[in-house]
Amino acid sequence: MSEIAFIGRSNVGKSSMINRLVMQKIARTSSTPGRTRSINIYKIDYEFKNAKRSFYISDFPGFGYSKVSKSMYRGWQEMIERYILENRNIKRLLWLFDVRRDFDALDDILIDWLEANRLPYSFVVTKTDKVTRNELALKKTQFAEMFGKDNVFIFSAKSGYGRKELLLHIFSTVG
Repeated sequence: MSEIAFIGRSNVGKSSMINRLVMQKIARTSSTPGRTRSINIYKIDYEFKNAKRSFYISDFPGFGYSKVSKSMYRGWQEMIERYILENRNIKRLLWLFDVRRDFDALDDILIDWLEANRLPYSFVVTKTDKVTRNELALKKTQFAEMFGKDNVFIFSAKSGYGRKELLLHIFSTVG
């Protein structure tokens, strides 16, 4: 079955997004960064706009911040890279990014890795309810220039804004 992988920094809202997308609490959420410490996989049987789909969603540990040893963090990184590169069922990675952040060296490394491995990904701007409309419009323009306007999605797990567009994108990806 097809799989959609959710990647991004710690505390970017991966688990909250999954729960909002399927409209039930299946992924464990926490306000403490770094709580997801394994790859969590959920089988989704879902109907949207009279179309039924079954696929997997994988929720990955966040990168960037975590209260674990460097050796454990490196072990996670190796596990994640191996899982993504060896899993032919992953049809798309959804890279979640907190709208309040700016890009840094870790983000550049991720872009380089995604591009070098020719991995299909989409960019999802999260926590959009925490900024003004003007700030959001500026960020959306900035990210559309970087990733292409059809590859950038705006999402709020709190309000559900962008849910329909993201579901349509996922459905078109998993076929």
